[in-house]
Amino acid sequence: MPPRVHASAQVDPSAELEDGVLVEAFAVIEAGVRLDHGAVVRVGSVLHAGTVVGAGCEIGPYAVVGGAPMDAHYRGEPTHVQLGERVVLREFVSIHRATGDGALTVVGAGSLVMSGAHITHNCRVGERCVITTQVQLGGHVEVGDDAVLGANAMLHQFCRVGRGAMFGAASAANQDVLPFMMARGNPARHYRLNRVGLQRRQLPAADYRALETAVRALRRHDRERFAELASEHPLVAELQAFRASSRRGVCRFAGH
Repeated sequence: MPPRVHASAQVDPSAELEDGVLVEAFAVIEAGVRLDHGAVVRVGSVLHAGTVVGAGCEIGPYAVVGGAPMDAHYRGEPTHVQLGERVVLREFVSIHRATGDGALTVVGAGSLVMSGAHITHNCRVGERCVITTQVQLGGHVEVGDDAVLGANAMLHQFCRVGRGAMFGAASAANQDVLPFMMARGNPARHYRLNRVGLQRRQLPAADYRALETAVRALRRHDRERFAELASEHPLVAELQAFRASSRRGVCRFAGH
């Protein structure tokens, strides 16, 4: 099926629309935008130049993607927003292009970004993430695959949320959230493993126990035991590597 574009929509002739694309009323699609097969742009949404939309995505209504970064370092260089396949952006989501020649702001395949959330310049959101209503991500934030960010959560620039983590509603962090963990509060603190999320992913019981033992070692500042576990188990090794690569440090544990 060829692209279907509502008569009231404004689509630049040079924009690339593949078969099966639907553009609803009053949407605006600028030059330099590409929409892959089956993408849907809902009422009133705006796609700025440099936006690449994967197959099967649904945008809006009234979402804005690819706006210029709110960054004093930006000098008008060509940059992009890239949405993986089957990304859903709900009402009034905004996502900005990156800073740095050819750089990307990325939302990975299968992720859901709920109403009013803002993903700013140079952010990288992994696959199958849930970014809940009114979440605010500062510049260069990284969110790992399968992570969930609760409503109104805020992350300082250059912070990371690890794979499979849960960052609680109305929380704020200026340091990293470990993979597989649940963190919440302002300032955010780690509480325990993200048990519900790991169960939903059907993590084997042996893997869960290994992570639980590793978290206990971290709480006790038992570095030797933690290193030993990391040498024996790949998920604990992932925790270790994440901590070692942190630029801003890692959120403390509750009670510490």
